[in-house]
Amino acid sequence: MRHEEETDHAMKAMLYLSGKEEPVAVLDEVQLVAYHDNHKASPTRVSFKTAKFNAGKTMAELHRDEKMQLRLEDGRSADVLLQHSSLDMQGNSIGVLRVLGALGEAAHA
Repeated sequence: MRHEEETDHAMKAMLYLSGKEEPVAVLDEVQLVAYHDNHKASPTRVSFKTAKFNAGKTMAELHRDEKMQLRLEDGRSADVLLQHSSLDMQGNSIGVLRVLGALGEAAHA
């Protein structure tokens, strides 16, 4: 069973590798999904869709086992892992990020 958080507009987000100032990915559309069944340790997922997943020279897919930071346009942020990525029929990158812990206010570096 899952419960999706309601959003009245498509939110954008930036994905950063640990210790990096430049985003590794710019996510055009993100949607937060909270699971309420057997996902006790990490119940929140972020599904994404973007025209260009890799924003710089670094391929995010090669860092899927490394903790990254997601910064949402509403100011919240969270540590995430890349759980799944693929392409849709229009050539957009789509995927799922697993949120580690809770979404919180963005920490200013």
